[in-house]
Amino acid sequence: MSVTILGTNAAHATGYGDQGCTPGYWKNHTSSWQEATPSQLVKSKYASATDHVANWTLLEGLRARGGSGVDGASEILVRAAVSAWLNSANDDVLYPWRRWDVGLDGRPPLVATVNAAFASGDRATMIALAAQLDADNNLGCPIS
Repeated sequence: MSVTILGTNAAHATGYGDQGCTPGYWKNHTSSWQEATPSQLVKSKYASATDHVANWTLLEGLRARGGSGVDGASEILVRAAVSAWLNSANDDVLYPWRRWDVGLDGRPPLVATVNAAFASGDRATMIALAAQLDADNNLGCPIS
């Protein structure tokens, strides 16, 4: 595993690397959540979430199925984005994204990037970001 240690501007975790837990892990292991609760609303983490998903709980976001149109894309993105937020907030996961800072290999700040994708209202933009996040959410979960 390759790991880069961050300086004092780290969002929470002390480093980033090649780990990530899936939405399935997070929805079935809510006791592993840090800095979030299952009942918090999506809009509490992503202020620009579409109206379709903004008032869902984080746990509902992890259970999203997706579908056609912009609403379906926002469901696909919210599932990946909630998982990404939980990964980046957890001390035990060396996730490549940082919530408010640049991450591994120049990944842009997670929250701003997700907010921009939601705000675009563009299905292709949301799906493309969800695919990137999903790939990182499937890097391998170090939490048992």
